[in-house]
Amino acid sequence: MLNLKFKRMKKCLLSMLVLCFSLSVIQAQDLTSKKGIPILPEAGEYGLSIDAVPFFEYAGNLFNGNSFNNAPTWDFPGLGHGNPMFTISGKYFKTANTAYRGRVRIGYHNETIKNTLWDQTDTNMVDLKTVEDKWTYSSLDISIGLGIEKRRGKGRVQGIYGAMVNLSVSTAGNKIKYGNEMSAKYPTPLSTDYPWVEEENGYATSPASYRVTKDNDGLTFGIGVNAFVGVEYFFAPKMSIGGEFDFGIMFASTGKSKYTVESFDGTSVKTAETKTGGATHFCIDNSNTGGAINLTFYF
Repeated sequence: MLNLKFKRMKKCLLSMLVLCFSLSVIQAQDLTSKKGIPILPEAGEYGLSIDAVPFFEYAGNLFNGNSFNNAPTWDFPGLGHGNPMFTISGKYFKTANTAYRGRVRIGYHNETIKNTLWDQTDTNMVDLKTVEDKWTYSSLDISIGLGIEKRRGKGRVQGIYGAMVNLSVSTAGNKIKYGNEMSAKYPTPLSTDYPWVEEENGYATSPASYRVTKDNDGLTFGIGVNAFVGVEYFFAPKMSIGGEFDFGIMFASTGKSKYTVESFDGTSVKTAETKTGGATHFCIDNSNTGGAINLTFYF
């Protein structure tokens, strides 16, 4: 009788040990939090990365006695927030260990500066009439990157590697519109000197026998392929801190710049266009030897 009870107790204890071991294995494989939330990204989820450097600086400044410690800001991932790549970077997980990467930047900038100067038609200078010169600067920057990411690891530390293809297009230009027109009566109208330089009393002006109306940079087109390798540590469910190194090939071509001026030839106003410059660039190198430190959220 005693022997039978001992056998039953032994069998029950063995079953409990097997159950505990199974639960621990399942928990280790699932890597879930205490609330049952999976820690690692899963198939069908997205990821968004930001620069982690401002957060480290903010934490470090808490201990240096600095009373002007600015709060950290969300910034683009790249070479630190002082020199970012300005691209929005995201991921989509096809499986738990394979993700498609993408990054994009569509940037357009337009700025107009006005300078007020004397109206040359006001010969009596009684009403002190004025006109405006307008300088408009515009730029366009487009960057697109697509790639694939692989990862491996059995815990919170995940190794990542993969490759991306990157395309970029950029250009910039200046356009100047003058208030005082050039004519036979005014072959050297009062104009703002180009490029505009702001002095204590405003922008410099002088009579101009010729003046710039357009100054456009050539279109730059770039294409590159880069491989990356890095590591992520998941300090909380769906949140990681990680670093990467890149190595890649890049080719870029820049067209000729266009420079347009106007002048009066004695009978009419003439414009002349000059093309200058142009360049090609080829590079094989590490794109961030200092490493990029990213904070990534998955959802």
